[in-house]
Amino acid sequence: MKKTALLVKNGELADYPADLLIDGEIRKSYNLEFECEQLQIETLIGKSLPSVFIKKLRDKGVVFVKLNSLYEAELLDFDIKLPDEFKNKRGWKCGKKGF
Repeated sequence: MKKTALLVKNGELADYPADLLIDGEIRKSYNLEFECEQLQIETLIGKSLPSVFIKKLRDKGVVFVKLNSLYEAELLDFDIKLPDEFKNKRGWKCGKKGF
């Protein structure tokens, strides 16, 4: 079964290096290329990833999607399960930043 993974750090979408959020579960990431292959990740979402990793992942069939926030990932309707602690952060889905 193919999956979507997010690069997260401190409850927010992050740059690499970061932890992987897969099916609502956060996993420590030590070797991104190997983990994507073993976990059968089809799409990786994050703020940024070095071009060397993008090429290696693309060769293995993994697509990297660059986004700025978790909210954008939800708007694009990816198959993502977010833990409740991510949704209860101050400012989640508010029209104004910081409120």
